[in-house]
Amino acid sequence: MRRILFASHRTSHDSARWLGIGIISSLLTGCDVSQSVSERETPRREVATSVSTTERAKAPSHSLQAPPSDLDALTPDLSHGSENSNNEPVALQLGTPYVANGAIEKRVPNETNSAAVTNSDAETDVAVSAAGASVEIAADEIETQENQKQEKVKIRFGVDQPSSSKTVKAETASGPIKSSETGNSSIEATPSNQPPQGLAVSDKRLPSVDAKGALTIDPKNPAASVVATESDKNQKIAVDWPKPWATFFITGQQFGYIEPCGCTGLANQKGGINRRDTLLQQVVARGWDVIPIDAGNQVRRKGPQSERKFLTSAEAFQTMNYSAVAFGEDDLFLRPMQLFLPLVNMAEGDKKSPFVSANVVIVEQSQMDRYKIVNVGGKKIGITAVLGEESRKKLALVVENSLQELQIRPAIESLKEVADLMAKEKCDYQVLISHANIDESARLARAVPGFSLVVTSGGYGEPEYKPSPIEGTKAMMIQCGDKGQYAGLLGLFDDEKTPFRYQRIALSSQFEDSQRMLQLFVKYQDSLKTIGLPGLGARPMVHPSGREFVGSEKCGDCHSKAFDIWKATPHAHATDSLINPPERSDIKRHFDPECLSCHVTGWNPQGFNPYLSGFVGVEATPNMMQSGCENCHGPGSAHVAAEEASKDTTFLTKLREEMRLPLAAAEEKCQTCHDIDNSPEFHETGAFEKYYEKVKHIGKD
Repeated sequence: MRRILFASHRTSHDSARWLGIGIISSLLTGCDVSQSVSERETPRREVATSVSTTERAKAPSHSLQAPPSDLDALTPDLSHGSENSNNEPVALQLGTPYVANGAIEKRVPNETNSAAVTNSDAETDVAVSAAGASVEIAADEIETQENQKQEKVKIRFGVDQPSSSKTVKAETASGPIKSSETGNSSIEATPSNQPPQGLAVSDKRLPSVDAKGALTIDPKNPAASVVATESDKNQKIAVDWPKPWATFFITGQQFGYIEPCGCTGLANQKGGINRRDTLLQQVVARGWDVIPIDAGNQVRRKGPQSERKFLTSAEAFQTMNYSAVAFGEDDLFLRPMQLFLPLVNMAEGDKKSPFVSANVVIVEQSQMDRYKIVNVGGKKIGITAVLGEESRKKLALVVENSLQELQIRPAIESLKEVADLMAKEKCDYQVLISHANIDESARLARAVPGFSLVVTSGGYGEPEYKPSPIEGTKAMMIQCGDKGQYAGLLGLFDDEKTPFRYQRIALSSQFEDSQRMLQLFVKYQDSLKTIGLPGLGARPMVHPSGREFVGSEKCGDCHSKAFDIWKATPHAHATDSLINPPERSDIKRHFDPECLSCHVTGWNPQGFNPYLSGFVGVEATPNMMQSGCENCHGPGSAHVAAEEASKDTTFLTKLREEMRLPLAAAEEKCQTCHDIDNSPEFHETGAFEKYYEKVKHIGKD
């Protein structure tokens, strides 16, 4: 059924990768989508292609705002409607959700507190059920005006109980829907400024899109996609699926998150190879032929710790029996020999490692496969991977400095070579793992036809809840999402009517930790301990102020009341929580720079390195354990020295002022550690004010 969707949004949490982190959740978590290729809706990119770049550049500036409240917070007479500032239309994109400034002016008095939506063909119906609804526009609601290069969207709007005759005011990206006392009205919107591709329908807050098409984050609640909802924790997996002849288990973009940070409670977060392995084993236990594949990007930064993380991920792939793994852009910033090790170590007889690439060569081509052949159900599946041209350009200097240990060939040229090789294998089904954005992935599929499935690392935040057809090909595209929070399950069937079924699955606490992956985590943390902080690149640096840290005990000599308040907060036990973690307690993390940076005193929280005089070990610097005063107020060496020796009141006053953290700057300071990944609840509306009351301390005794 084609539909127009106005859906309620929960005010739970959200996360951002654009501002630093990526967002956007799908309306259906673990949704089972069964349909034939011919029945699928028109891809979301279609409308965007008819508006030129020049025309978009002239588009008026608008912001699509996140919804102001949850349905339960509305009262019958509460108004959330608001006009666009200049009453000019904002683009509506085919199949893409939008969040408007308001959606319900008066609650419709029925059992569901909602109003139904019908389209012009009288096909029913989903509900307008909260302020700030999202809008999904189906293909048959688009009317093209060739001469004006515009598309008009016409939406019929009706109330569940027309007899109630309540005025309902809804706003889409173009402004308010004009409503009447009968509850029926229509809206026209003219596309102009297209948002980024790949946005999925959401049951949480969505980011807005600025005049340049860039994502902006709702300041009221920017962390929803990190936090697991109740539906994430209670998914039914592949319900009523018959046995597929092949099942793809799709992951990617781990981005360094081999496990979610436990600081906010593991039950509240998604992702991690522990849960991934448990889900995979459950699917395999059904007796299905499962083909795990990964779109790459196991790490997010350079350095020895990331190299250890890459090796750990490679070992996990081997343990989980992955069939094909792509190299991601961030992976290739690591030293080539560190990437080459798993290629050699994972080889067994004629079997090579699961890493595959049509255009990336690390050290020696003979140790790498350009494609993989998987035989299942009496059929032959060919799988290859490619690194996109945008990534290739970013890595040009790395390649140049690699002394031929890393080579990256042109994507299309390489894919055509591999396509010819796979054609000789007479494959029944061909898969392309594309480490590229969505548009480039689609271009690659069109340039090298023959693929039935394209798995892309592109997209924003969370993956879409169903595959998208690629215009001009017979292929469909599946996104893997960000930070390894999801796995996709694609079943193939010998059924012309339903050749595939797909489900997007959140890796929530619904899936218990895999014991074999926990053992791998212990091995990983032990390796960090063995290498040591200097070997991991965590070498002390001079603080930007040039000053050194003295420790919280020294602060307490004069600020005893503030010190007593600090001792009663979790900050005073931050390092203890690494030595004896409240969850996964047998895996100690006080040798892990990525954990230490916010759990000790005297580190750069986002740079993962200590400052001179900061924490370097439990025994070496016990006075720098826990998250102490100076993490917020700055190193106190100059302040302490002056208080103990100087009589220059002007100088003393100056240093005292420098040590103060103004309330106006406190929230930003807190967020250097309490970021969206580690403390998503800290980014809810009013959270800072609530937590500040627990740590508030003013002045000297």
